[in-house]
Amino acid sequence: MNFLKSIALTISLIITTILMAQHFEGTIEFTRKNYFDETKYVYYVTSSNVRIDELKKDGTVAGTMFVDLKTKKVTAINHDRKMYMEVVSKPSTKNMSKCETFKTTEKKKILGYNCVKWTVNNSDYNSKAEYWVIESGNHFFFKDLLTALNRKDKIALYFMQIPENAGFFPIMGEEKGTDGKIKAKMITTKMTKKKINSAKFKIPTGYKEFKS
Repeated sequence: MNFLKSIALTISLIITTILMAQHFEGTIEFTRKNYFDETKYVYYVTSSNVRIDELKKDGTVAGTMFVDLKTKKVTAINHDRKMYMEVVSKPSTKNMSKCETFKTTEKKKILGYNCVKWTVNNSDYNSKAEYWVIESGNHFFFKDLLTALNRKDKIALYFMQIPENAGFFPIMGEEKGTDGKIKAKMITTKMTKKKINSAKFKIPTGYKEFKS
């Protein structure tokens, strides 16, 4: 029995290693919407780093964040002031214990990817989240990214409650109230697999560190 368990564990580790070796690398363009505004972002993703560019209305970069997925270090860059600083964010104190997660049988193709619908309900906050998740589980960066950023919005918090979320990316996500009205939404508009130049993760020459 121990021998069989050892074989099963070895096979599991091999599969995990293969999947991680095939991790997504490239760019992801997406939009966040809520009651008040709409903001566009671009992720530059590698196996160990993510760059997040927040875009202005004219498409130029308003601000940038570098996230080291291994150390969880987050660096924010202000391009207008040519300054950068390390950002330390504490985890949310919201009680997520009443979250109920479901992987439905609903499927559809989005941006060429086969996706399945996942839902999370929470009676404490009178809301639920729905995600269209890419079925191929090679997007390991996303869970580590949310952990490093300690995001407090419900779309991020609810997704982190899904036990099997490692490796999966929600190409679309939305939070709804009990009345069915959408409170917030995240929509991926374009995903491009390509090699990301390491220069994308370097602080531009001449930028100074801001220390509080």
